[in-house]
Amino acid sequence: MNITWCLIAVWAGIAGLAHSQEIRDELGARNIILPQRRVILPADRTVRQPVTMEKVNARILVNGRSAVTTLELDVRNNGSSPAEAELLLPVPEGVVVKGFYYGDGKAEWKASLMPADEARRLYDRIVARRKDPALLEFAGFGAIRSSVFPVPPRSSVKLGIVYEQLLTPVEGRLDYVLPRTEALSGDAPWTVRVELASGKDGPGNIFTPSHQMERHQLENGTVVLTLAEERMNPGPFRLSWLEARGKKGEASSGPEASVYASPDASGGKNGYFLAMVGKDVRPGEHSILREVTLVLDRSGSMRGNKLASVKEAAKQIVSGLNPGERFNIITYNEGVNLFEAAPVEKNGASEKAAHAWLDAVVARGGTNMHEALAAALSQPSHEGMLPVVLFLTDGLPTIGRTSEKSIAALAGEGNRAERRIFTIGVGEDLNAPLLRRMAEISGGLPCYILSGENLEVKLSQVFRQLYGPVFRKVRYTVCSPDGREQPGRVQDAIPSGVLPDIYSGNPAVLAGRYIGTEPFLIKGTCLDRDNREQAFAITVDPQRIASMKDDFVARLWAARKIGSLETALMDMGGSSSGTEALRSNSKTAELVEEIMRLSRDFGIMSSAASFFADDGSSGPWRRDHASMGSRGNLEGKVMEELREGLGAIALQENAVAKKRELTLNKYNIQMDREGRAVAFDNTAQIAQNGYFNRNGVWMESTVLAMPDAGRAVKTVQVGTPEYADVANRLIQSNRQGLLALDGSVMILLDGETVLMQNSFP
Repeated sequence: MNITWCLIAVWAGIAGLAHSQEIRDELGARNIILPQRRVILPADRTVRQPVTMEKVNARILVNGRSAVTTLELDVRNNGSSPAEAELLLPVPEGVVVKGFYYGDGKAEWKASLMPADEARRLYDRIVARRKDPALLEFAGFGAIRSSVFPVPPRSSVKLGIVYEQLLTPVEGRLDYVLPRTEALSGDAPWTVRVELASGKDGPGNIFTPSHQMERHQLENGTVVLTLAEERMNPGPFRLSWLEARGKKGEASSGPEASVYASPDASGGKNGYFLAMVGKDVRPGEHSILREVTLVLDRSGSMRGNKLASVKEAAKQIVSGLNPGERFNIITYNEGVNLFEAAPVEKNGASEKAAHAWLDAVVARGGTNMHEALAAALSQPSHEGMLPVVLFLTDGLPTIGRTSEKSIAALAGEGNRAERRIFTIGVGEDLNAPLLRRMAEISGGLPCYILSGENLEVKLSQVFRQLYGPVFRKVRYTVCSPDGREQPGRVQDAIPSGVLPDIYSGNPAVLAGRYIGTEPFLIKGTCLDRDNREQAFAITVDPQRIASMKDDFVARLWAARKIGSLETALMDMGGSSSGTEALRSNSKTAELVEEIMRLSRDFGIMSSAASFFADDGSSGPWRRDHASMGSRGNLEGKVMEELREGLGAIALQENAVAKKRELTLNKYNIQMDREGRAVAFDNTAQIAQNGYFNRNGVWMESTVLAMPDAGRAVKTVQVGTPEYADVANRLIQSNRQGLLALDGSVMILLDGETVLMQNSFP
């Protein structure tokens, strides 16, 4: 620790000695570049041309509590003469610069660390000289500043910077942050790779709330996370994990838990929390054995390649079961046929017999979904195993009891063995809300295989995701620190009372709002592989752990809440006899109003609130302009008009994605009526507020909720003392990301409506 502080002091001294020279020449002689989105141009623009950032490659190596970050930046000069450039890199304070290289790395180049207060003074000077105000969003971070390097004309050069930091545990959890801008456009493409090792058994409860990462675990316990996208979410890259693990091989020990909290706008009296209950096991460690029943549609519409693909996928699923697991196969049209009267153990003989039985299946007749589901749920269940049903259909129920309400009731009240039903809809001519409801009511998940997708491959992928869970029957209660039940401490908990099964690498998540700042407990129980009860307890102490920097907690809770309300609205539609009755129902009006309020407040677009008008743009996603819509339109679309077809599937997919959201979706990417992905470029999510761009002005949700929305009490222009004062107040409330929004931003600040002019006239 003494060595670390000594190094920091040395770097601070270097920055201080160079300070006077920086004031004289920091803008007049060269470009200053950041690995974010902008190049700060030199003062003499007639002589100097800007360089551009082409791409950024980030590699993070974590070993215990040490994190070494390597950033490689490709910088290009498109001009006709050489350019001078300098790197300015926001970093967490306290890092140690390990190296800086340019080009082939053979020449000697230098970089130094500026402490946060010195970096802030530099940012202020740059903004005061009518340069980029977005720099101030990095106030609170230190900065690495390089020596000046040349960029040849019409050429690219590669820069590399390496720094190391020691991570401090909080409640047994380590947090890593890579600063990035909140700007919504103009960002260079990034790739990120993290190698994460922590302790003998590797890290636990790995969580990346900022970006969706692909994950792979090595045999030595190291977890590799990769992000390779053309366009990343704006904002910092965040990664958290538990460093304390149980002894190797303890697959039956209790689950691990981590918790995050963020105060709301009530002055810290209340807030939001997110608890993760999980267990990461090594490949080959035991999980709960499954009892799998495949229920396959063989109605006439399944003829040809469709049925052939389903049969082949079913064979692969049977062959892929683990030793000791059990299975059965049920096919249905207007009638029902069973491979065996009850699930049988998977072995060589039963596998061979199942393959032969599937070969004889042909497609003809109607679709009796109710009787097929009843047959699957009425089977005797094997004690101590997790009973799972994979229910596949390509159409609507046409024979027997066809009402959506009765089939959904069977999946719930009629499911006495508590089988998890994973529904698989093939094509678009099906009742998408019914399949989603069947799955969710039983603790399963829905999946939709659209026309043109490889059915065999997709079905196999679905099953691979259901590799045996580590814990099942996960239940919880909210208690005081001494163990007394205290349900009033938590409101709007999602889910309520029962958590999903816990799979390796996929923890169960509880999100909610806490009331008051005193500590409380989340106590729970679950069953392990051997059917033994395991207990867990999570202490939530808002005064100690709640942080404005963890504002992602509020947004993830809001997304899950919107998804839950949307599916509740859809379920009302399936249980009603008419649209007019729905629209006159006060309960539906209440749901609709709450969906629209949450969408506005947090900037999270409900697919029901705006079901996508294409503006004709192209790219990896279609662009759209967010519209909150009207209550009547929302009720009609969700509850009655869109219960079948591709539009209905899109609504289900969007709502389920929100209910399970664990990575921020800042561009509000979701499916439209044609099954295409849409991104909303005129919405933003910063801190705990939503922002909507109206005619070039970013309007904060707090302002939109006011009767006189759009009227500013005070206007502040970047570069003025008044703007600097507003920027300071935003930094104190963790809202400095607003400084990165282009143009004008209208906000509510300390009860006053302020129009911030973020661009120079």
